[in-house]
Amino acid sequence: MGIYSPTHELENVSAILAEEKVSFQVTDKKFTLTLGGKEAYEVTEVKAQILETEVPAMFDESPPKTLWCFRLPSGKRLLLTAHG
Repeated sequence: MGIYSPTHELENVSAILAEEKVSFQVTDKKFTLTLGGKEAYEVTEVKAQILETEVPAMFDESPPKTLWCFRLPSGKRLLLTAHG
């Protein structure tokens, strides 16, 4: 599964995945996200062996955001990603 981490948060995301004993690989694929027509920040693709789960209702927002949720192996943490 490919997930995208803000490049400035990559060290933190990698540490959490390692702590959770998730098999992952940071790729060299980078993309620039835009918000309101302006470049906002860079994201890096991370390949990780995690399963998608339902987004908890408290995080479910109306458009324009679409959220994906992944439960980490400990069952105590969720990884949320947004699109849109």
